[in-house]
Amino acid sequence: MERSGDGPRLLSAPRVITATDGPPLDDGAVLVEGGRIAAVAPRGELARRADVQEFHFHDATLLPGLIDCHEHVTGSGRFSTAATALEEPDAMWAVVFAHYCRWNLEKGVTTLRVPGTRHAVDLVVRRAIQEGHAEGPRLVCAGEAIVMTGSESAEDGVEADGPWGCAQAARRQFALGADFIKVMGTTGVRVKPSGADTELTVEEIRSIVEVAHSRDKRVATHAIGTQGISNALQAGVDCIEHGIYLTEEHARFMAEHGVGLVPTLNCMIGIVHNGAELGLEPSWIDVADELLGIHRRSFQAALDAGVTFATGTDSYGEIVSEIAEFTTYGISPYRAIQAATRDAAAIIGPSADYGTLESGKSADIIAVEGDPLDSIEQLRQVRMVMTAGDVFSIDERALG
Repeated sequence: MERSGDGPRLLSAPRVITATDGPPLDDGAVLVEGGRIAAVAPRGELARRADVQEFHFHDATLLPGLIDCHEHVTGSGRFSTAATALEEPDAMWAVVFAHYCRWNLEKGVTTLRVPGTRHAVDLVVRRAIQEGHAEGPRLVCAGEAIVMTGSESAEDGVEADGPWGCAQAARRQFALGADFIKVMGTTGVRVKPSGADTELTVEEIRSIVEVAHSRDKRVATHAIGTQGISNALQAGVDCIEHGIYLTEEHARFMAEHGVGLVPTLNCMIGIVHNGAELGLEPSWIDVADELLGIHRRSFQAALDAGVTFATGTDSYGEIVSEIAEFTTYGISPYRAIQAATRDAAAIIGPSADYGTLESGKSADIIAVEGDPLDSIEQLRQVRMVMTAGDVFSIDERALG
């Protein structure tokens, strides 16, 4: 990886997608200095500086690095979220986690929001990346998810009961270094397709929210069923994860109160299409298939209400496929890309200084071959990845 201290760099290409409300920039350039974006402008305005090293991509598009707002970073094999009974030492979980961090970065994902890991290995790997012992995206970590005693997710979270116990669990995660808190508001679809069984109560979730908000931190809630979503919203959470049985009333409330949604649409689709190959239980594949239409209607309700939404893959999805799935709702490719960049950063929090190509933002930038506004699939053709001004990878054949 080439470090940002090597001097100012000018990245230029026939197209620049800033992911702001402005249109794409033709024959544009991004000036990077000290790990941050110094300017975004037509190439002719920025290419005059003699002290700048230019990387010109002859047929590519520059855009912000992609953001995955819901990924446990353990792949889709035996370490995935389906493997709750898997017994491996924490060191093994950390190695697998680090492997998939690098795998995501190679694909242009420069930020991963991690909604819970076994024994908080995300916090360990985050430090390893920060200290240069591993390579990976920026990690926004929840540590261990907070779950009720006896939860289906007990092996992957920390059990807590009552408002005081839940508040104590939240404080513990923040003491360990968590960036936000993930709570289980309902069971998962493995246990009950309707997700109707609630887990933490309104009072328990509210106590967690109070702890988080007192630190200017956010709370995300796994919520499948209608009552669990209602409980989470009543408790004041900042984001609903999945929201499969989300109603029009929920959606209106979320839009009015600034509650985000990470629908993880492509996770269920991935289970249906790839579950057998991945060795998932047939019953779970059948459940996912049953939920596709329900999930589609609930996300449409969120769109109609104007809820802020973002990309999330949740082990069995894939980020480009998630972006492409958004366009099947009539969303433009540009708007879908914003959900994976600008809006994903907004859901992470107001302090996120990335997600758009603007002066002062962190230089998290990717180059992809061709024009993703013509075909979202071009986002798979990654030709450069830069994180905070450091060049992780670059295909020199794309330069010229």
